[in-house]
Amino acid sequence: MCGLIGILRSGRHRLDPDRRAFAAARDRMSHRGPDDAGMWADDTAWIGHRRLAIMDPDHGGAPYVVDPGSGDRCVVAFNGELFNHRALRRTLESEGATFRTQCDGETAAVALAWWGTAALERFHGMFAVAWYRPGSRMLRLARDPFGVVPLYYREDPTGAAFASELRILRELASHTSRPDPAVVSSYLSSIRVTLDDRTLIEGLRTVVPGECVGIDLSETVPRVDRDPWWTPPAPAPSLRGDDADEALRRAVTRSLEAHLQSDVEVCTLLSGGVDSAILTALARERVPNLRSFTAIGGDGDHDPDRAAARLMASHLGIPQTEIHVDRTSETSVDRWRRMVRLLGVPLGTPNEIAINALAEGVADAGIKVAVGGEGADELLGGYEPVLRIVELVAGSVSTSTEAAVALLGAMSWLAPAQKTTVLRPEWIDASESDRHLIAETARAIESGGRTSDPRSYLRWLQEINLTGLLQRLNHATMLASVEARPPFADRFLAEIVAGIDTRDLFQCPVDAAATVQSKICLRRAFGDLVPEEIVRRPKASFPTPFQNWSRRMLQDDAVTAAIRPLILPGTL
Repeated sequence: MCGLIGILRSGRHRLDPDRRAFAAARDRMSHRGPDDAGMWADDTAWIGHRRLAIMDPDHGGAPYVVDPGSGDRCVVAFNGELFNHRALRRTLESEGATFRTQCDGETAAVALAWWGTAALERFHGMFAVAWYRPGSRMLRLARDPFGVVPLYYREDPTGAAFASELRILRELASHTSRPDPAVVSSYLSSIRVTLDDRTLIEGLRTVVPGECVGIDLSETVPRVDRDPWWTPPAPAPSLRGDDADEALRRAVTRSLEAHLQSDVEVCTLLSGGVDSAILTALARERVPNLRSFTAIGGDGDHDPDRAAARLMASHLGIPQTEIHVDRTSETSVDRWRRMVRLLGVPLGTPNEIAINALAEGVADAGIKVAVGGEGADELLGGYEPVLRIVELVAGSVSTSTEAAVALLGAMSWLAPAQKTTVLRPEWIDASESDRHLIAETARAIESGGRTSDPRSYLRWLQEINLTGLLQRLNHATMLASVEARPPFADRFLAEIVAGIDTRDLFQCPVDAAATVQSKICLRRAFGDLVPEEIVRRPKASFPTPFQNWSRRMLQDDAVTAAIRPLILPGTL
């Protein structure tokens, strides 16, 4: 991963000739790219880059400036990994392109200069990218299909700016910190810090996963266009039984092999669940001297995840490092404070604290790349309590709006209907009573198919829950300068899963006391690689003493003073 940043003026507006503030903002993201820093500038644009060197570590400094032969230069800042870059490079070379490095970022840059937005459809990877053509003064921003890599932007009457972190974008643009009430309210329900393309700060936007944003800066006032370059495949079940197992095994294996691409050491994050166990087993066959890392929660002594992770590491014969989250040199509450201060947004779950501690352990071992199992639950139906709720909702509603209201009522941290007993009336009015959150949820359900079909709700999990999860994963690991790679959050794997029959993914018995069967096909497909105890393990939450952490946080007068204007007297 890397850090992207840019500030551009429109029309006749010009940048301040003193660029030191821009470079300073870029370098405040040094945790995203501790290995190198670069920039490109003219009198109307400044584009900066921080690099975490993974492919061709000794070369590949960015931004890249590419001339496709037409004289229309293209300046490209790339963040992430392009897994099929060697195949793309061969195609580009056949069209006359030349390369100076073996870095995938250069391949992406040349592809975008040559093919424009059509290059995105050829990309297989996890990425955020910004490319600018000074001749036409057109800026484009894009993200990978599942939003593994973040990218934020803003536009105003004088130009535009973008950055990999919201705090940096706000500082770079000297932007007000006025919150967006609709997103604040959505966060209290969904623990996500975005709502469609909106963020917690008014006027600051996120590029939506699978989207390309074009900003035309040639006129006095910028013109912004948003277009999806990828949409998730609609379910078209045709694969069942052994055919489904074989197709899924091939797809997961191919994705894992792609995600192992690296010129530096790669490890796995072994949680004790079936997803990370499968990836670790596959990686063991392909990575010499593979190492695994496990986060330990709770008291560490009665942690079933720890026991399962130890069992898997022993089964594979690989070294395993355990990181006890609450016993690091930094207390968990201090870590929580530091993460919020650096990111400029609140955390979503206590797991972010654990992931950051785990990532620091990986970095301390001299490793930059870690493979984890995020995305399998959303793609393959792995959350048993959610599936139970989805079955009930699907059988009791007739419209997507009704389904959205029912889901939010059953699954929110703070349900919309509860907010009148917690929040001040002015905040509820300003948030329009969660109208936008309900509409976004309804659209995600609709895109998956019929509201009466429980399978439709996997799309909602992928578009909303998974996006937030991957954003939290990226934030927490990149603060430690570690790139987390989730092979299950892969566009080609998603296309295979779309063809698998729902009964091979999950089954919810009519009897509420009976066990929900989850990720059925995945468990069958890899049963020979993973001990039966792990294959049969149900989904479990990572144990953290979050109530104790919260009590300590709420003893801080500054925290409670910031919360009080939002909530009714006596609620705290």
